[in-house]
Amino acid sequence: MNRFNRINNFRGYTKIGLLSNLMFVLFIIVTMIYYSYYLRTGNISAIVEFIAYSIEVSGFLLMAVSVVGYAVKLRDRLLLKIFMSLYFVVEFIIMIFDFNVIDVSEFYTPASKALILSHCVFSVFVIMCYLQLETNSKQIQYAVSIAAVISMLASFSIVFNVRVYASVLVNSLAYIVLYSLVLFFDKRDEIYVDCHGDVAKVYEDKGFFDDEE
Repeated sequence: MNRFNRINNFRGYTKIGLLSNLMFVLFIIVTMIYYSYYLRTGNISAIVEFIAYSIEVSGFLLMAVSVVGYAVKLRDRLLLKIFMSLYFVVEFIIMIFDFNVIDVSEFYTPASKALILSHCVFSVFVIMCYLQLETNSKQIQYAVSIAAVISMLASFSIVFNVRVYASVLVNSLAYIVLYSLVLFFDKRDEIYVDCHGDVAKVYEDKGFFDDEE
């Protein structure tokens, strides 16, 4: 029970979200190396494929835990909770389609510029929803702004005619930065994200976009 209580809080679920995105980055790196090896040799390795997909499944499981944890622990913040859940569903569908788990080749084109741009815009909007963690906190505004800019960089992947998973990779990096900064500011007590079961705190914090007096 003590171990559960250690992660059953805002920091715990944020760490799980961070870990899930690290798993996605690791998965994409492994698959890129493996694909390059396959193109050179034509050899198929069931062991490498098993490891790669195990990493990805682990990433989605951790992501699901993080989303559910935020939904249960955070007070209010309905918009963030809804779009975190939608983001999980969208990423899961992309994974299903992109790796031909279901044959949708008739209407799904992984290198579609419209798909990549739509995914980029949607991802940036989801990241902006994290402002609800603490609306007037300049630290949260810094973290969200940096992550949103990184996520926007995914739009440049259309220049190289790559698959939508390049956008997913960039977004994972954006979330790694976002969660890392949130954890950093939380550890320094520079932010306070009120959760169910926490003792209420009240203090003022001028936002980054507020005018100086």
